[in-house]
This record gives sequence, C-alpha cells and structure tokens, in this order.
Amino acid sequence: MEMENSGVQSQKSISSVSTSNPVDSHGTSGSTSNTPEFVNHGLLLWNQTRSQWLANRSQHQTQLREPRISWNATYESLLSTNKPFRQPIPLPEMIDFLVDIWEQEGLYD
Repeated sequence: MEMENSGVQSQKSISSVSTSNPVDSHGTSGSTSNTPEFVNHGLLLWNQTRSQWLANRSQHQTQLREPRISWNATYESLLSTNKPFRQPIPLPEMIDFLVDIWEQEGLYD
C-alpha cells in the first residue's frame, strides 16, 4: 500500500512541477529556477574579438610611422581630385590634417 501511495505522490509532484511554471505569451517560463542561465555567446565572442583588437591596436600605436600626408599638402592639392591616393592614409592622420585646415580657415571651433 505504501508503494502505491509513493507512486501517486511522485505523479502529483511531476504534474505540479510541470504546471507550476506556466509559460507566458512570449514562450518564457514564469520562474527561472529550473532553467539554465542564459549565455549570450555572441556577446562573449564580441568581447573576445574586441580585446584582441585593442591589444593589436596598442601594439601598432607604439610603432612610429612616417606621416603619409606631406607637410606642405593643402586641402585643394589633397582633396580636389578624385584620383586615389598612392597609399592608404590612416584615419587619425587624415582627421588631424582636416582639423588643422579647418582651424586655419576658422571653420572648426
């Protein structure tokens, strides 16, 4: 008799567990106690890639490069043509060049 009662009790436990966490309209459980913690693998990969990029970036910044824009270049000589540059110009160098020109012309405060 005790065996029969324990079987009935275990069935009640299973059915009460399955209905005690009703699923809402979004398909998520009302309680997260039985579900594993969400892990955002995309965010983990992004953070790992960003860390590698920042490490590589700091290594590149320690190397001093010869400027690619000539010291006597003007805005017109550099940007008035649609011909490609002989070699890529690093963005920070181009920004510095433009800010200097704009400051000289009073366009950048």
